[in-house]
Parts: sequence; C-alpha cells; structure tokens
Amino acid sequence: METKIHVLPEDLCNKIAAGEVVERPSSVVKELLENSLDSGASNILIELEAGGKRLIRVTDDGCGMSRQDAFLSFERHATSKIRTDADLFALHTLGFRGEAMASIASVSRLRLKTCASQDGLGQQIYVEGGKIKSVTEVGLPQGTVVEVRNLFFNLPARKKFLRKEQTELGHAADVVTKQAMANPTVSIRLKHNDRTLLDLRREKGVRERVAALLGRSVLNDLLAVEQQAGDDLQLSALISQPQLTRSAASHIYTFINGRYIRDRIVQHAVMDGYRHLLMKGRYPVVILFLKIDPAQVDVNVHPTKHEVRFREQSLVHDFIAKSLQQALSPATWLTQLPETPDQVPRMGLQTEAPVHRDDEAVKNDSVRETHGHYAPPIANMGDPLPEADIPAVNSPFDEPVRSTMDTAAGQYSLPGSEAQGFFSGLQILGQYHQSYILCQDRADLVLIDQHAAHERVGFEKLRHAYAAGEIPSQTLLFPEVLELDFNSATALNDNQSELEKLGFEVEPFGGKSFALKAVPLLLADSNVAGLVVDVALELARIGRTGQLRESIDDILIMMACHSVIRANQALETVEIKALFRALDQIDFKANCPHGRPVVQRMTLSEVERLFRRK
Repeated sequence: METKIHVLPEDLCNKIAAGEVVERPSSVVKELLENSLDSGASNILIELEAGGKRLIRVTDDGCGMSRQDAFLSFERHATSKIRTDADLFALHTLGFRGEAMASIASVSRLRLKTCASQDGLGQQIYVEGGKIKSVTEVGLPQGTVVEVRNLFFNLPARKKFLRKEQTELGHAADVVTKQAMANPTVSIRLKHNDRTLLDLRREKGVRERVAALLGRSVLNDLLAVEQQAGDDLQLSALISQPQLTRSAASHIYTFINGRYIRDRIVQHAVMDGYRHLLMKGRYPVVILFLKIDPAQVDVNVHPTKHEVRFREQSLVHDFIAKSLQQALSPATWLTQLPETPDQVPRMGLQTEAPVHRDDEAVKNDSVRETHGHYAPPIANMGDPLPEADIPAVNSPFDEPVRSTMDTAAGQYSLPGSEAQGFFSGLQILGQYHQSYILCQDRADLVLIDQHAAHERVGFEKLRHAYAAGEIPSQTLLFPEVLELDFNSATALNDNQSELEKLGFEVEPFGGKSFALKAVPLLLADSNVAGLVVDVALELARIGRTGQLRESIDDILIMMACHSVIRANQALETVEIKALFRALDQIDFKANCPHGRPVVQRMTLSEVERLFRRK
C-alpha cells in the first residue's frame, strides 16, 4: 500500500528552515555577525550591495575554522556552541541552533573562506542552492569571510516579498547598530555600495559607543542606572529623561546577557518604569543590559532568538521597573551639582544645588492687567503678605487633596524633610498669564506650570493615601455572574487570593462561571466585569498586575485634576511658596501625571541671544 506520509528531501527541509531563520537580508547579516562575535573577532567588516539583496559579505579576524569544521558548518543542527541538553540552559554565546549556515546556503550562492591558523593556508567552499559546487585551498589571514550573493535566487516567490533597497538597508543597519551597542570593544564597519555608513572604532564602554551611534547630544540627556538583586540579576542601563522621547518604541534597546531581544515582559517593565512621566504615544530612549543566570532564562523559544522566556517573570519585571523608577525620581538628581558638564547629564531641571536666598524679588513699580484682573505688583511677590491680606478662601495647599474613599487621604502627609529643596530655593518673580509661575535660579529663568505642578502633588498624595492601607472594597447588592472561556476561568481560579488583595471578591459559580461579589471602592461606579478578567489574565501572564493599578491611577488622576488649582487662576505668594514646598516633598516632580512637563528653564545666554546680546 502506498503511504501518505513520507520524509521530505534534505534540500526542501533546508528551505523550510530558511523560512524560519532567513526572512530578509538583515536576517543574514544578524546570523553572520553573531557568528563573527562568537568567534572572538575584534574587527568586523560588513559589506552590502543593493540593500543586501545582491551581496552580503562579512569579514572578521576571529578564530576561523579548520577544513573539517568548514564542511560541518553546512550541515543542519551542526554547531560548536552546545553538546548536551544541559548546555541549552548555560548559554554564553549568541548563535547556537546550528541552522544558520545551512539555511542561508540553501537560498543563495554562498562562498566561505576561512583560516584557523597563522600559516595563511585557508579553505574556500562554494555552495549554490544548498549544494557544494567546489572546494579549494586559498591564502588567507586567520579569520573568516562569508559572501552571500543573490539571496532567494531559487525562491522567486520569497524574493518578491523583499522591499526597496533603502528599506532593506535600514533593517540591516538596525541589526548592526544593536550588535554594536552590545559589543563596544569590537571595531565594526558597515559599507553599502562601497560607501561607508558606519565606522565604529573600539571603545572603552557602552557610553562611548552610544554617543557614536545615537549622537553625543542624546547621550547628554541619558541617565546611568546600575542595580543588582543578589548574585544572579544585574541591570546596567542608559535611560532618557522624560523630556527626551520618540514617537515609536524603536529606540528602546534591551539586551539579555549580551543578546538583543524584543520581549513583551521587558518592554512592559520599561514602560512601567516611566509610568505617568510620558505623554500618550511617546516612548523613551533606553539602552538596557540585563545580566541573569542563564539557567533562569530560555532563549530557545524562537528561531531568531528575539523572544525569551523567564523562569520568574514577575521578579524580572519588577526589578527592571523599580530600577528605572528609582533613577527617574527627580529627588535622586535634582540637587546634585555636577563637577564638569559632561559628568552629569543635562536635565529638564538643572542639576544645580539650590541657593538659599532672602526671597527678595526684583522691584518693579508697574502693575499688570490680565483679562480685566489686576494682579498684585511684582514688587510684592517676593515678600510674605500680612495676615489680613491673605484671601479668605481656603488655599488649595492648606491640606492634602482629599480622596473619595475616606478621610485617611486628608490626614496623610507625604514623606519628606523640612529642609529647603530645589523649588523652595527659587526666587519668585511673579505670574505670567495667571497660569505660569516665573522664578529665577541663579542666572537662569525658570517657568513652572502651576496646574501641572499641583496636579502632580495632588496625585501623589492620593496615591500614597490609597497605598497606605488595605484596598477598601464595596460589596455589590446583586453579585454579577461572569461566564468565561477556559483560559480566563483558569487564570481567575488560580489567582483568587491575589484578586482579594486588590479588593475583588470572586467565588466559583459552577463550571467556568464565577460570581463577582465585591469590587474595589474606587471602581464601584465603573463597569469592572471585563477588568476582573484582564487582571486575572495579567496575573497569570507576568505574576503581577498593572491593569488594575492603571485603572485606579486613571481615577486618581481625574480626581487630582479636578481638585487642584487651574490655569488662569491668580495665586498669592504664600500659595506659590506652599506649592513649592509640596513639590519638594514628592518624587517625579518634573512631570504631571499625564506626562506634561512641570518646569522649563532658560539660561541667561539663551535670553541674551533673544536680544542679540551675544
């Protein structure tokens, strides 16, 4: 009887494998560049023609290969990186699957030149469509040259999916950029059509390589982060301040043990570290290196090795997010005085120590008129008002913003010392358009958005009050029955105890149904049925939840926004000083909860240039 199942021929297997590994010219560049780095090369040259569609040539001065190893490199699943299954969880190299050379050779015309010794005698192997056509000996210094021509020449259907030359070149350059960031001690050059695009010399560290790739102006706005949790988890990163953003996540570079990855958990953790610091649709510039015990991460979950799986996802997520939050808290850098301009990055708020002043304002006899309202003379703005001159209405700074939960929020005071901080040390000049507070810091002019500033103060007070005790919940008069699919029901059942801590009370109701009996008090007026499922699924995915926190934070932001001072509202000096004292007691004071900047600075030289003084 004729069988319906049959073994595929070897060349077809290689083409199928190539479909997983080789998507476009940049995929070839990635695999060959990783092999060169694993060989210990200190100088690598990448040459492209027609965006890599016509030619990809990678030359390195690594260890090279012997004649026998050169032949074996074209066999499927042949590699020098692993030998046993235990090696899969102790990886210290970039390439290890053993399919790259065989897959690339099956869809191109490939020429391999390699020499493993100093005698200058090397091997040359020419492969076309996966079949070895010729083998010769050549003179060659120690190292390897891999030349890939006419990619997908034997797969015209795949070749049609390739984009324009500049598009493919952009993808290839992006691959080189990522590998160059992770390997600053390696000299890397990229040429296209005999034109040099990148010429990166060997650098001492990541900062110098980032400056060469992204520009020194960008480097000046990056903060250095160094954190460690035990012996198996270490983070080293350069992260942008909230005012330096991009419109896409393309400038978030994350590396695990030197390997570039695109992982949802890590990406979520990075954005969680910038929570309430960026405006919607904006992304930071981040170069993040995470060192972790190889046994705690599986990098073999995808053929291109871009995705990974962590054994303890919640631990890694929280470690990254908290490390970034700590570095971005302005309290950690606001009052540091740099020794030289290059040692401490420029901030949206200048990193200068506050100057203790007499709070004397510049005398000015003029009276401003704004929208029919006469503001007090600037001459009086720096002096405390007499008790009788203070308005009878309650100042928005007299008490913390009150939460609708209970009176605990009103009794809560933010942690912080009574010592004079950055904002309290500013010299108050006056109000502009009854919306912006003008101040002077040494020779610089500082403008503060009063609504954004007080909104951050109110939000932080509400958030701290909410986190001070257990989350209060409200019992529903009529429990709501949730009918779920299998995955959602499993996630909900496995995380009932965590949901209780968040203020939800959920009980099994038979089969895949659950009865929702209580919800967090702040969400009592919201439709939370879908939120319960989302929270449970997120708990199952990363072992923690940000969905509920984001929903609660959104409500707290709305409450803070409607309970603080607004734009076009006149402020007395005592109110401004009270606002500044409150700002000095909180973190993340450089941005409102929506991500808008609280403060902007103009240096004296910038002002003088406006008037053609310099």
